[in-house]
Amino acid sequence: MEITDFLTQNFLSSFTGTLVAVELIVFTTKDFPLIKKIPTKLYTFILAVAHLVIVKTTTGSIEMSVECYYRLFINALVIVLILCGGYDTIMEKFKSIKDITGNLISEANDNEKNKSNTSNEEQKQIEDKNEANK
Repeated sequence: MEITDFLTQNFLSSFTGTLVAVELIVFTTKDFPLIKKIPTKLYTFILAVAHLVIVKTTTGSIEMSVECYYRLFINALVIVLILCGGYDTIMEKFKSIKDITGNLISEANDNEKNKSNTSNEEQKQIEDKNEANK
């Protein structure tokens, strides 16, 4: 390998190469006036699909089948998920679900305590009335 061959065809057709290429293109072009108006996730998806199609075409492995296009679509979504902070987004969703569940459980416990406190107070009032009637 020569020192000038950083991005070879083999590298660009790999998963890591695809991530590097798409991220590099997004990073360098996102501030262009027309592209700035496009949401980053959509722009990244379009570039990921374009990159995957170009790589498949140049390697001669593209097929005209539903399966090929489906895998291409799914692979592009995986690239967007990784490059656009998908892990952080997913973890925030899980955290918010956990917080909601935790809040619901604590509210249920508080309601149960309030019911038992109310029952104890009512029981004391009944006992006091019974003692007063004696």
